[in-house]
Amino acid sequence: MPSRAGRAHHEVMTVETTPDSELLDPQADPLFSAGLALAALERGHRSPAEHLVTEWATSSARVTQNPGSRLRYRWLLSTLLPATWPPYVPRRDAWRAWRPAERDARARDAARFEGRLIEPIILADSLELLARLRADEGPEGAAGALLAEAMPSARRDMAAALGETHAWSDTWALWNLVRRPAALSLLHPFAVALADTYAERAIAAGSIGTGSRFPFHDQPLVSVSAQLATGLLALGFHPRLTGRLVAFVRAAEDAAGGWGDAGGPVEPLTTLVAADLLVGLDPSWDPTRTIAALERLRAGTGFWMAYGPETGWLTVEIERLLERAAQPFSRRFRWPQLATQQRDRRTQLPFLGYLIDLERLYVEVGSLRDASVEIAFLDLAGFGLWNNRFGMAAGDDVLRFLAAELRAIPDAVAIRDGGDEFVIVGPPHGTGLADRMTTFRTWFPDRFGERFGPDAVPVAPRIVTHTVLGRNLVAGRDHLGRDIARLKERFPEPDMTGAQSTSDELTP
Repeated sequence: MPSRAGRAHHEVMTVETTPDSELLDPQADPLFSAGLALAALERGHRSPAEHLVTEWATSSARVTQNPGSRLRYRWLLSTLLPATWPPYVPRRDAWRAWRPAERDARARDAARFEGRLIEPIILADSLELLARLRADEGPEGAAGALLAEAMPSARRDMAAALGETHAWSDTWALWNLVRRPAALSLLHPFAVALADTYAERAIAAGSIGTGSRFPFHDQPLVSVSAQLATGLLALGFHPRLTGRLVAFVRAAEDAAGGWGDAGGPVEPLTTLVAADLLVGLDPSWDPTRTIAALERLRAGTGFWMAYGPETGWLTVEIERLLERAAQPFSRRFRWPQLATQQRDRRTQLPFLGYLIDLERLYVEVGSLRDASVEIAFLDLAGFGLWNNRFGMAAGDDVLRFLAAELRAIPDAVAIRDGGDEFVIVGPPHGTGLADRMTTFRTWFPDRFGERFGPDAVPVAPRIVTHTVLGRNLVAGRDHLGRDIARLKERFPEPDMTGAQSTSDELTP
């Protein structure tokens, strides 16, 4: 559901308009500028991110390494420090805890309450922004230097969450981190430890995320369950628990399509984390009611607000959710991620274990168990001849090249099966993988020639495709492994475009 046309961030909105996230100015938001700059970067606007990094790099503010200091990063962390706020942020005296049961806690210690909400957002978004820019400009640039400076404090902050002192804020930190792939790669060990810690708590509580502090001590919480499930999904472990958490979140949706915590009223933050989980994982969930619920939760200004200062960030995130919800499930499916250490060193693709774990996830999430999944098996004709002529190191270059090309295939994940054999998996309920593999074969000769020269010994892809149920991914791979042998017999020396068939066509 794309947002309707809105006015610039500094203008007064009416209830009939939605602020367009492209118009939110990162320079005007003192706390959540990194998140707004990331949104601009994803839409192709690089200058806000570069301007922000320059501002951080040239700041005269003194950065301290003291844990817990508000000045431990170049970016602001406290609502007490900004001199001005953008007009869409309500006055401080209007800020209220989004869960009514916590309003007394907020009144007793506003700084701690606010820190639990805003610091995980700011940390994940800032690290993501710096890591993306560093990938483009190299480690010696400004982004790389800022990232190196920030990482000791970032590691300490994530380690602090392992103390299990506050279930909501700890899993909230996990949720923010796993949704930012570059930031997750920097802090992956902490994310794994945090997810595993709260997974054990959830299992002990009956496979439900619970609160750990008053006023939610030991109470089942939709927010904690959704945040933990999103973390487990991203990290690719505890599939049985993930499935049960998804079922709990799904069952907790109210009749009007929203979520609250522990019997509290429907509010935007819990609705965001719950819907964000289901929209990318449960094909049987219909987002229509939730879209309507979020429309009702929008303030008269046209923005969404949970507490107050996070208004711009939250508005961008809900708009992104609504855009995802408008897509077919196969386009919005959220693939589990893998750390670099869990990938094949030559190709940076996941190993076959990824396919096994994906099947386990599909089995545990009921609506994925019988979902149709397209799968392809690929090997390289002529690869042995290439190795014999140029050597194993040159063969590794071909594998790295092929892996990069396979990663460019849309709506699919490539897995290294072994040697020169690869498995390519489409998303649940997706279609057209065979056509995308045909397109891949079409461009392969020219791309190969550009990389290795027109006189290189040719190698060519042979591909077999099949459709299986989600619970039969591994059996489907085994079936295709036999089919590829039959295709090799038919096409022992194909031309540079290779050869392709369906499993049905090769069945004896």
